[in-house]
Amino acid sequence: MTEHMLTAVGQPAQALVRGGVFEWPSPREVADQLRLPMRGPFVAVAADVPAFGEEALRGIDAKLRSLDIFSAWVLLPDQHVGIVQVPSDLHLERLLALLSRTATTRVGVSARFDDLAETAHALRCARVLLQGRPDPRDLVTVFDGSILGRAAISAPEVMMKAVAPMLEQFADLSADQRNMLFDTLRVWQLGGSLQELADQLFCHPNTVRYRLQRIQQRTGRSLSRPRDVAELCLICEVERRLM
Repeated sequence: MTEHMLTAVGQPAQALVRGGVFEWPSPREVADQLRLPMRGPFVAVAADVPAFGEEALRGIDAKLRSLDIFSAWVLLPDQHVGIVQVPSDLHLERLLALLSRTATTRVGVSARFDDLAETAHALRCARVLLQGRPDPRDLVTVFDGSILGRAAISAPEVMMKAVAPMLEQFADLSADQRNMLFDTLRVWQLGGSLQELADQLFCHPNTVRYRLQRIQQRTGRSLSRPRDVAELCLICEVERRLM
């Protein structure tokens, strides 16, 4: 969003971004100013700017309008952020496809939410996604809204401090080796036989078994104890989203 556009809608948009929607006479006034409906579903989008004051997603509002998707955007010093209405799965698919085609910097997309008053929280989730390990295949990262994911990003500094001692057990490994072990743990979480896991990871079932044993040895946690599994799953989320 350019500077002159901010003059028109900047105050209500920034009220949503900062969680101050109720400082205005009514949420309806904010929605009307931004030409957005009161109810969603919506998603929040955050993109790293390529340079100070430069839009990360140039012309995104007009491109979305051509797809019958309504949105409002604010250009911050370090990020280009937006609120997007996605009334159906098809609208969300179109949004994500457009972001994947046009993004030149990292983009985070929140889980869907229904009330504009939730925008500030959703945007925090989208912005936290920009901190995690990037996927080299796609600059766009979408938050799945899972309980584990929410726990990992709800208080990033606290969570990173909490899991640091366990992650230190992998500090002597190369980045590729660490990624391999955590990728194996992420696939294991989804369930399936060793052969099915091996097929997804393009390796032998014995290799999967060996990697899981290494994770247990390094962390002192067992994949046969539910509490340990919960901790490992949470650590996996923090490592992926915040490290």
